[in-house]
Amino acid sequence: MRQRIKTFFDFCSGIGGGRLGLEKCGLTCVGSSDTSRLANKTYGLLFDEKEDQNYGNLKRINCDKIPNFDVMIAGFPCQTFSVIGRQKGTKDPRGQIIYYLVDILRKKRPSIFIFENVKGLLTHDRGKTFNEILMALSASQYSVFYKVLNSIDFGVPHMRQRVYIIGFSKSLGTVSFKWPEPQNGVSINKFFNPTDNYMSTQDYDWFSTKYLTNEKNIGKFKLEDILEMDNVVVDTRMSDLRLYYNRMPTLRAHRDGIYYVHDRKMYFLKGTEALRFQGFEDQMIIKVDGKVSNRHLLQQAGNAMTVNVIQKIGNSILGSLKES
Repeated sequence: MRQRIKTFFDFCSGIGGGRLGLEKCGLTCVGSSDTSRLANKTYGLLFDEKEDQNYGNLKRINCDKIPNFDVMIAGFPCQTFSVIGRQKGTKDPRGQIIYYLVDILRKKRPSIFIFENVKGLLTHDRGKTFNEILMALSASQYSVFYKVLNSIDFGVPHMRQRVYIIGFSKSLGTVSFKWPEPQNGVSINKFFNPTDNYMSTQDYDWFSTKYLTNEKNIGKFKLEDILEMDNVVVDTRMSDLRLYYNRMPTLRAHRDGIYYVHDRKMYFLKGTEALRFQGFEDQMIIKVDGKVSNRHLLQQAGNAMTVNVIQKIGNSILGSLKES
């Protein structure tokens, strides 16, 4: 009889999108690990009743000192594989985190792992990096599955493609894992919460000068036309201005410049709204609203795992174990 899956450890935890997704599957977190002081502050506010411990830098974790767990979840650093970053891969110390995770896998032997990273990991160094990772995971006696999923297919209007890597310990025997099926899209308007974050007259002047009349965009858009497009998302993070209808472009840390239109006004995207697009519900968001700066929430949402996707993956894992 297979061991019942009850607990997980949240590595590279960020603000806990992965944790929240697995808790929604009925699993219990026994510990977390992250080095970011600001992310840990937000994590502590979001999970204010947690009894588990943050063990800090996973490179320094003594595996004998942390609790056993059934599932390892980790959104290991993606900057070194992202097309937005310099793609140094495992030559960057952040890119080597995966091998510390593999070492913990081999020592703690959880039944399952769930890893998340940017889609660029698949093609980094012409696929050599990803093949190395797969070989290390397989050599650790895990059956490995991977797939690119888009958050927009799982209950949030957020275009966020990530590669998810799932592993089952070979001690479980043969597991017929089935990836979750995409869902119907949802309307974007309920994810916005326009309050006092609208542009002033001076903001409109600055926006028009910087984005509508520069050499990339001149003649393409008129401000009055954009203001007629209710709920359109305006993305200025690239050299050209881009408009998105009923969908949010990929949220990223350290890249500001997303706005939206509501009732003929243009609004700056708030950090609390960004959390909604990552699947955090209002009863969680209220715990950090006013306690974490808007800028930090925007950055942290850009780094987070999408709650809905992890919940769907978690339910698929548990369902596959019952069926196999």
